[in-house]
Amino acid sequence: MQTIGMKPSSSLTTRHRGSPGDGAKAPALAAAWCSLAAVGTLLALTGPGAPWHAALTLVFLAAAPGGAVALALAGLDPWSRGVAALGAALAANTLAAQTLLMLGAWSARNGVVAVGATGCLILTGALAGRLVRRAGRRERVG
Repeated sequence: MQTIGMKPSSSLTTRHRGSPGDGAKAPALAAAWCSLAAVGTLLALTGPGAPWHAALTLVFLAAAPGGAVALALAGLDPWSRGVAALGAALAANTLAAQTLLMLGAWSARNGVVAVGATGCLILTGALAGRLVRRAGRRERVG
């Protein structure tokens, strides 16, 4: 069986790289997104009352598992990573809601805690995988 290697066209690779100034915007946007998610978590756990309560809680519900999956898939291009992160966020939210409904423990606070815990588990697995791969590379090199 013969494997045929394909080289991506130069237009495809330059299209996903973006302009040189885009790298400076990414950390600022990530910090803003994380701060909105943290505020949404605090509002969801302390109770309603703020006008932006529901919107910021939804930001957290999308950011916790989605951000963890996006970090785990750092090798992909941004669009693929975004689609995978959105799918993982939807799956984690659905799984948490179905589990809490099945156990008869559904509430907004329990949902936020369950989705946050799911995001932490995904993030822990991603970071542990990186450490294992890094240790494996050191053993092969040294």
